[in-house]
Amino acid sequence: MRNTLSILAVLVLLGGCTSLSLQRSQGPVPVAVRIDDAAYWLEEWQRTLSMPDDALQRTLRARELDFENDPGPRSRLRLALLLGEGKKPVRDQSRALQLIKDMDRSKASDSARALAALLEQSIGERLWAGEKITTLRKELKDARARIEELERQLQELTSIEQSIQDRTKP
Repeated sequence: MRNTLSILAVLVLLGGCTSLSLQRSQGPVPVAVRIDDAAYWLEEWQRTLSMPDDALQRTLRARELDFENDPGPRSRLRLALLLGEGKKPVRDQSRALQLIKDMDRSKASDSARALAALLEQSIGERLWAGEKITTLRKELKDARARIEELERQLQELTSIEQSIQDRTKP
């Protein structure tokens, strides 16, 4: 009973400081406390989606400053999450992807590595899709130009055929 009260007291104290997740564990201690950075970062990201553009820009500058001061996995992922999945005014998916690729995953927590892998895949697929759309739009434009040219040639041939038929009629 005393251990349970001690654990609850620690949870209450830590709960005011940071986001925690509880995880049941096997063995004599019924509950294990684990700080889950990725869940906290996702909550932060969710809050940025409703921010006005000026507050969003300030948040971006703060995250960039945090990253400059400490370029470790935590600040790198927070910045990459905002750049890769944030609203349009701050979105820079190429930069976010580079931040993730340059991350030293050996220094990151398990949840940070999982989030990095998910972000890398998601951003990579969106960038690939954007490039594919650009390629297809160019091909469509070229095809339309070719169709117009063929229609023009068909019209010219029809005119030539009509003039030949008019000459052969007595």
